[in-house]
Amino acid sequence: MNGDERRKKIINILSSSKSPVAGVALAKELDVSRQVIVQDIALLRANGAAIFSTNRGYLIQADKQYSRVLKVIHEDDEVEPVRPAPSAATV
Repeated sequence: MNGDERRKKIINILSSSKSPVAGVALAKELDVSRQVIVQDIALLRANGAAIFSTNRGYLIQADKQYSRVLKVIHEDDEVEPVRPAPSAATV
């Protein structure tokens, strides 16, 4: 397994885990030293991966996007009247 394949596998492992993954566990699974994992994590971070180190292992931030939808109902008397835009002649 070359470095690119290993780094893709690290991303997959971290993405599928709900809890931190220890560097030692990654090293055992990928049959490399822990130092190789540390270097791979550094390369992944340099390339924009949102990988965080905790005292229990590595986490990757999922791309979650949230949006809010607000439903507002106003009565006609609660809404300000729309003012016409000033024309070029009055400006």
